[in-house]
Amino acid sequence: MDEKLKEMTFKYAVKNAAEHLGKADLKAVIGKLVAIDKELGKNLGKHIKEITEIVEKVNAMDKKTLEEKFSSFESFNELPEREKKEEMFLDWADKQRVVTRYAPNPNGPFHLGNARALLMSYDYARKYKGKFILRFDDTDPKVKKSIKEPEKVFKKDLDWLGVKVDETFFASDRMEIYYNYMKKIISMDKAYVCKCEKEKWKEKIDENKSCKCREKNSKEQLKEFEKMLSHELKEGTAVLRIKTDLDAKDPSLRDWWAAKIVDNPEHPRVGDKYKVWPSYNFASATDDHEMGITLIIRGQEHAQNAEKQKFLYKYFNWVYPETFHTGRIKLKEMVLSTSKIKEGIEKGIYFGWDDPRLGTIQALRRRGFNPNTIKEIIKEIGVKSSDVTVDFSRIVDVNKGFIDAKSDRYYFIEDPIKLEVNFVPEMQIEKPLHPDYPDQTKTYEVSKGTQTFLISRKQTEKLELGKIARLKHALNFRVIRKDEMQIFGEFVGIQKLENKTLIPWILKETSAEIMMDNAVKKHGIIEKEILEEKEGNTIQLENFGYARIDEIEKEKIVLWFAHK
Repeated sequence: MDEKLKEMTFKYAVKNAAEHLGKADLKAVIGKLVAIDKELGKNLGKHIKEITEIVEKVNAMDKKTLEEKFSSFESFNELPEREKKEEMFLDWADKQRVVTRYAPNPNGPFHLGNARALLMSYDYARKYKGKFILRFDDTDPKVKKSIKEPEKVFKKDLDWLGVKVDETFFASDRMEIYYNYMKKIISMDKAYVCKCEKEKWKEKIDENKSCKCREKNSKEQLKEFEKMLSHELKEGTAVLRIKTDLDAKDPSLRDWWAAKIVDNPEHPRVGDKYKVWPSYNFASATDDHEMGITLIIRGQEHAQNAEKQKFLYKYFNWVYPETFHTGRIKLKEMVLSTSKIKEGIEKGIYFGWDDPRLGTIQALRRRGFNPNTIKEIIKEIGVKSSDVTVDFSRIVDVNKGFIDAKSDRYYFIEDPIKLEVNFVPEMQIEKPLHPDYPDQTKTYEVSKGTQTFLISRKQTEKLELGKIARLKHALNFRVIRKDEMQIFGEFVGIQKLENKTLIPWILKETSAEIMMDNAVKKHGIIEKEILEEKEGNTIQLENFGYARIDEIEKEKIVLWFAHK
């Protein structure tokens, strides 16, 4: 163990002890160390003895010494994130405040793919002591309609990821602001109300020609726009367009639409109050200026939108924010499209946004992934304009480093069968809660005589009459009889045997239901001691995988499978 790691261990052991009545919790300290240094998680076994000794040393301190040590530390910054790479340096941050935003369409909770823009925007705002804004882009009341109360849904995911929002806005609350800017730009003769049929307008624009609507003066245009606002003009009969370069090489940049009419809007926040709705580009550009955004991190698919929005910035003489466009995150094993997920839920393919087959933050959280895993993956990807395919096995490897140290071990048996062992002496059996913490065990009292254990039916295939087998961490027995319902054996000792299959067993059981990653439920039994755990804890089911405790009932426990 290097000196830096020893220093860190001592520091966080003191902090934990000071916050918990003078006694540091070994697992809590290890969890903190692993969260800071991912390499430690991979090699924990090498350092566990020294870490334990340091924690014990801290726990032996008297109250006064502990308080003095705690007070002597200037800070508890999570310093040595080893091999951390700075992907982007803002050389202007000392002259201008860094203000970032995350602007999701709240038509569904966010997922691993769009969490990239969120976490990077938040990290840069915090790194440069700036401001982070959450702006819900809920200006589509027809196709990608907002879910109800998205702020409550998003808050759970944001809190879990440790993201603290400085200000929250809803685009639908800012409609009058957009209308004012629309009127201004019309008055500047930089926008017009187009009443042409869509196909005929496209024919003109493809020929680099203007339509007749474009030639009207600004006073006439304002009158037409008022007709849009009063709903005298109906859906599909008129749109507001921004005048751009008709000779632009990219046809999509030519006179892009800024607002359209929706006859029967169904908006969960403002109902049918507004009939004219801004485009993404108009609302986003306006708000980025109004909110003082200086740094935008968003997907590469918005690079073209940035070029459209720059026309507004030019006309209004605004300064466009520094912008980084990142590639898409692709995850082979999971769906990362909000629209596809929503469609799948509506068709009954998925049972909800937290269906374990999905890559939503809700699903990953419920399965027992650690929030630091998501952050670590995003950091590894960094700011890249190219698409990135993330192998789920990499996410699993990172997650193991964060959850293994605090995941106690239990046995889960899907298809149990009784094993009755005769001539057992009165004894105590100790099972370790975790292989790295040999001093932390579960103790079982066994009475003299016959003892019944529950084992997996599959294990009985390995048992031969007259042969000796071993129950893991417990005792040895000779098989004397087998049938479809039960196995019978006799006690032959407790000493460890070489080259013997170790059979998992349960003495006292409770029912268990496990939601698997393919959304199929498995049922069986699990050690009753698990009922003493807390909901939300992660555990490891030996020879099965990691899982999160979702619900604890009186005689049943519900788990969600995380991964192997």
